Amino acid sequence: MIPKNVIEEIKNRLDIVDVISEYINLERVGQYYRALCPFHTETRPSFYVSPKLQRYKCFGCGASGDIIKFVQEMENISFYEALEKLAKKAGIDLSKYSKTSSKSEYSIYTAFYEKLKDLYKKELLKNEKALIYLKEKRKLPEEDIVRFEFGYSPADSKLPIVVAKELNLSLEMLMRTGVVFRTAKGVRDIFENRIVIPIKNESGNTIAFGGRILDEGEPKYINSKDTKYFSKSRTLFLLDAAKNYIRKLDMVIVTEGYFDAIALHRAGLENTVAVLGTALTLQHAMRLSNLSKNIILAFDSDEAGKRAAIRSIDVLLSRGFDILVVDYGDYKDADSLYTKEGKDGIERVFEKAISFEQFIVDYYKERYDLSTPSGVERFANAIGEWGKRIASHASSVRVEALVKYASDVSGLSQKDLEKFVRSPSVSIHEVRKKIGINEEIAFLFFNYEDVRKEILDLPRDILGNCLKEILNGYESTKDLNQTMENLSKECGDWIFNVLKDTPLPSDYQKVLKDIKRRLELKKLTKRLKEIDMHLNSAADEEKRVLLRARMDIVRKMKSLQRG
Repeated sequence: MIPKNVIEEIKNRLDIVDVISEYINLERVGQYYRALCPFHTETRPSFYVSPKLQRYKCFGCGASGDIIKFVQEMENISFYEALEKLAKKAGIDLSKYSKTSSKSEYSIYTAFYEKLKDLYKKELLKNEKALIYLKEKRKLPEEDIVRFEFGYSPADSKLPIVVAKELNLSLEMLMRTGVVFRTAKGVRDIFENRIVIPIKNESGNTIAFGGRILDEGEPKYINSKDTKYFSKSRTLFLLDAAKNYIRKLDMVIVTEGYFDAIALHRAGLENTVAVLGTALTLQHAMRLSNLSKNIILAFDSDEAGKRAAIRSIDVLLSRGFDILVVDYGDYKDADSLYTKEGKDGIERVFEKAISFEQFIVDYYKERYDLSTPSGVERFANAIGEWGKRIASHASSVRVEALVKYASDVSGLSQKDLEKFVRSPSVSIHEVRKKIGINEEIAFLFFNYEDVRKEILDLPRDILGNCLKEILNGYESTKDLNQTMENLSKECGDWIFNVLKDTPLPSDYQKVLKDIKRRLELKKLTKRLKEIDMHLNSAADEEKRVLLRARMDIVRKMKSLQRG
């Protein structure tokens, strides 16, 4: 056990303001420092740090504590792991304390990744095909291959097992690293035959890998499985390298993948980060909002990239961001543009970045046929819904900009469009009711990764056959692309229409909550019918039990209907 005086010495050697400032931007307000809380969603700062007390307190969510607790919460690590990290920063050696001589799980985990990274890097130097891919196809010079620490996992790779043996890790611990999977023939490296690139946390420790297949095949990209220390919905690629530039420039650029982020860093835009095969989440937005409130979305120019940008705008508005969006024109993404046109090409498209209002209008202009009355109506409804969302998070000036540009594009008068903005959200609600609960669940499942686990936990006996096929398939593969490939034609056509025709919800978490309520009502209604069927033939004692159960169900149904 670490003596209390040693813990106090660590805290005394470090200033809480300095440590917290490594994670979020603090603003001095009298004798305190203030910021947006990193632990909950807010647009007005309620997170305070007291240099005198060496403590923090959020008056919004109630989070509070000292320097150790803050690092624990921010890095999702244990008390000892946070203490170990801070001790190193303070220049205090904890190894001399008997019960702390064994390494923490976090330090073992990061040591495993560092050693495996070094082996992958050595393998890259041995593999001519992988080097040709990086140097000739990706146009990466030697210094950038070294700078971004590219590696390679060979066919039938046993490298994770080699490292596990070197560190004396149990099989259970090896499985928890997220880089291996079990087969009938034993444990296999999930990255074999792939270019590998390290994914780091904000402290610069490698906590995961991304892998890109060399030849054609699906999935092209994979990441380490989520672990205790790595989550795709919380981690941003290159944030460790970019965060100081983001603060300095008061601007962050977000791309879809590793190679796009690397291309922008090579072009001098070192305030760039990337999401990892997922849309920008609320957790991402919360982290970035404490570095800068100015953001450029630089997602791919294909339909999937545009959908991701639309979803990201929705998330970012709730955190008070000022948003611009990049259009790559004839190029698919930042990497292909940089490969062909270099720094000049990147600067050209970023100089022409458009406002998020214009992007929203352009997106729905392409989605709906404005030459038909129904297309115009759906376009106006979509703009109206976005106008309401923007009004709830930003100034009326942004709503006016949206309406003006939508009017120019559609030919509708600004006055007519303003009616859709001011009207209650009945039209979209009615559309959602017509769509059906199975379609809503499927749309959320495909578009919002952070609610997939909740959806997988929904009772399946009352879901439609195609939705069940999708959920069962995903549980087997953990890969949406593979799930789609395995679907029957009927269900493939069904999900295609669902994704095409379902309107974007203004609050997907609220929609899911309502779905759960409706499913519970459906389940209770089914149970009520079963009880009613048994009542006629039940004996007196059984009838009393059934009637009590019926009354309980009716009470629950009334409660659910109210809320």
